Amino acid sequence: MAKERSGNMLAGIRLSRNSDQPLYMQLYAQLRDKIKGGQLQPGDRIPSSRAFSIELGVSRIIVSQCFEQLIMEGYFEARTGSGTFVAAVLPEQLLQVRNGQSPATKSREKNNRQQNTTPRTDTTAIILGSRIEDNPFQIGLPALDKFPFQTWQKVAANILKQLKQYHLGYEDSFGYPGLRQKIADYLRVARGVNCDADQVVVVTGSQQTLNLVLQVLLKPGDKVWIEDPGYYGAKLAFEYTQMKLCPVPVDKDGMNVTYGIQHFPDAKLAYVTPTHQFPLGVTLSDKRRQQLLQWAHENNSWILEDDYDSEYRYEGLPAPCLQHYDQHARVIYTGTFSKVLFPGLRLAYLVLPSSEMIKPFKKIKEIVDRQSPALEQYILHDFMEQGYFTRHIHKMRLLYAERRIVLMRLLQQQLTPYLDIIDMGCGMHLVCKLNPKVNSELLKNEIRERKIKVSFVDNYTLQHPQQPAILLGFTAYTPYRLKIATEKLRECFEIASGNNMAQ
Repeated sequence: MAKERSGNMLAGIRLSRNSDQPLYMQLYAQLRDKIKGGQLQPGDRIPSSRAFSIELGVSRIIVSQCFEQLIMEGYFEARTGSGTFVAAVLPEQLLQVRNGQSPATKSREKNNRQQNTTPRTDTTAIILGSRIEDNPFQIGLPALDKFPFQTWQKVAANILKQLKQYHLGYEDSFGYPGLRQKIADYLRVARGVNCDADQVVVVTGSQQTLNLVLQVLLKPGDKVWIEDPGYYGAKLAFEYTQMKLCPVPVDKDGMNVTYGIQHFPDAKLAYVTPTHQFPLGVTLSDKRRQQLLQWAHENNSWILEDDYDSEYRYEGLPAPCLQHYDQHARVIYTGTFSKVLFPGLRLAYLVLPSSEMIKPFKKIKEIVDRQSPALEQYILHDFMEQGYFTRHIHKMRLLYAERRIVLMRLLQQQLTPYLDIIDMGCGMHLVCKLNPKVNSELLKNEIRERKIKVSFVDNYTLQHPQQPAILLGFTAYTPYRLKIATEKLRECFEIASGNNMAQ
């Protein structure tokens, strides 16, 4: 373990107020570079935020935002009563594959050999009435076997002990103010969202976000851009509210905004997943982001940005959300806790672009369900307040990176003749394009027979076909379960390609 240093002020830190980049991001980038370059070593003590702010002549809030980002990404770790330190194990060390295995995988295999035991079945996580391992490759499921149940129970127990101190009548229909503040603080640091707590609306699941936006801002018959292929839940919401769907094709640069403008210039709303497009995983290019924002401004249209799993990026720097660049209050930002905590929590949020929208959204929210459940909001607030939320995201990012590597290696070993992995370095599933020799319909039948939860891209397509491809979720499954599921999947491919290698 590296020796802890005294935390003397670092040489070479320079901030420019003339730069387009925010000060906290300038500081973040320079500290991260010093860690990656070796000037800062694991275990080194970092000067306090107060010392940094005095030395650099900036607000302490700016330094704190930088520290929070580095802690969340795993470069810093805060030790109660001791200060802030460079993490003992850096993200690059945990994500790097050495000799085909990550350090954590090697450690577990060593323990298995020492104990001479067979890998055991995962814990008792239940999804839709069945165990997670009964649904291999299901997309969008977090690792419930690694959720900090005891911590959550401890926080919940403390809330229940003090329940009489909480407001048990009708809460603000937009949600518990304390939680809304925590969400706003988190989004500003982690995603670059420009907002305050008054603009945050806590909703009962991401589907309610869609319904609220459509009821407040649109009327039946209005045209809506939807990515093609795209999120099926959005399609259902638009159809249910009698909107006119306008499928816009997706390519390697995300939604083809030029196509949308040429074919549906008078649309009232564009629904997009710009950071990690669902289902293809691509990122909306900078050029198209600006083009989309300009179209919305000039046509008085809205953009609904769904940032559903942006926390999980394994390579490169996270790109700020689309809302970060919105200068004309046209982007409504939304996210969910289902992917980062657990689906049963049924809490999500949206960020309104202006204060003028608060009154109409509050009116509809009150009509729909008055308010989202308060008790869960109190628990989540304390879970975030006490730092458990960001720690959990950090741990899951590292775990998912490892499981992603395991699945990619298994696919390369067993399924290379049948598919090509499209690695976007982010998200909770892999996109794999099928080779032409694979009979897609026969493959679907074989997968259905073996009850493997594989999603096909064409299930999310409306008018613009893509090369046949499948989506393989990896976040909810241990390496052992991924191995078993991949072997089953190989059998399906062998039959679907007319080449049963097992014989």
